[in-house]
Amino acid sequence: MGNVIKSLKDIGSFMKLPGANLFVTKTEDLFNWASKSSLWPLSFGLACCAIEMMATFSSRFDLDRMGMITRASPRQADLMIVAGTVTVKMGERIKTLYDQMTGPKWVIAAGSCAISGDHYRHIYSVVPGVDWIIPVDVYVPGCPPTPEAFIDGIMELQNIISKGKTNPTFNVSQEALHKESCNSAPLVEPKVKKQKILFQDNFINIEDIYEVSKKLKTEGYDFLNFITATDFDNNLVLTYMFTNYNTNHTSEVNVRLNPDKKISSISDIYIGAEWQEREVFDMFGIKFTNHPRLERILMPEDWVGYPLLKDYKMEQPSLPYRPSREEYESWKTKL
Repeated sequence: MGNVIKSLKDIGSFMKLPGANLFVTKTEDLFNWASKSSLWPLSFGLACCAIEMMATFSSRFDLDRMGMITRASPRQADLMIVAGTVTVKMGERIKTLYDQMTGPKWVIAAGSCAISGDHYRHIYSVVPGVDWIIPVDVYVPGCPPTPEAFIDGIMELQNIISKGKTNPTFNVSQEALHKESCNSAPLVEPKVKKQKILFQDNFINIEDIYEVSKKLKTEGYDFLNFITATDFDNNLVLTYMFTNYNTNHTSEVNVRLNPDKKISSISDIYIGAEWQEREVFDMFGIKFTNHPRLERILMPEDWVGYPLLKDYKMEQPSLPYRPSREEYESWKTKL
């Protein structure tokens, strides 16, 4: 790793003069020494690797002794430790925080997910490495990396800063490749096939869902457990589950949707239906009429397609932080 500069003696020389001492060094070396000796990381974590990062800052390992003090505001931070899985939706927030940090600033990618996406790298919602979003100076591998590994990565960053040599990794998706991929229709009308429907009972007509829900509410079914959908080859089936806590009974209601995938919202009957219907819309593209705010809740607003439909391409690229698999694999061969 090389020796990390530890004191002023390593960057200059002291001269004893009559009545005073003189220290001679270069301004650049002095500023680099000050920067590496007072890193202020942003209090920021994404997933399970962030727990190990928190442990590194706790009393057992005590990064305060290395001049590191966490800051709650990006305006006061100069180091971002990305610890955890980076999703496309979170990518914009990470970029915003990075842009708000003071300069010069540095980034450590901690853990396999932050480095490459790990076993989530080909999932529709995960960025295969935070270096597709912001430049990364140091990579700390592990799943999760131990506190000792975190400290080793921080010391390597200090070594880089003290030498004044930064060469961060930053990948840029080729927009042309993405446009070619995104222009192709992500959704294809499913072919109608004969298939046995698993649910034989509790099916109602699509136009009756509102009145049935209202009737269940009056009968004491005050709690809506969930609304979910199943993508069969011949149609989509919506499933509602209601519970009466006074009698400890549950009631399941199933609805076969028409090709237009429209159905009445029950959000004015059950408050919990508002976000559950948004989730079903986000994942399956089912449109709930009269919903007060029918918009995506999990995926970005400009996301193309509905990820839980059978004909959805799981490795669909999404600009600018989700490259195509071909581009990602091509980039790996250059390492």
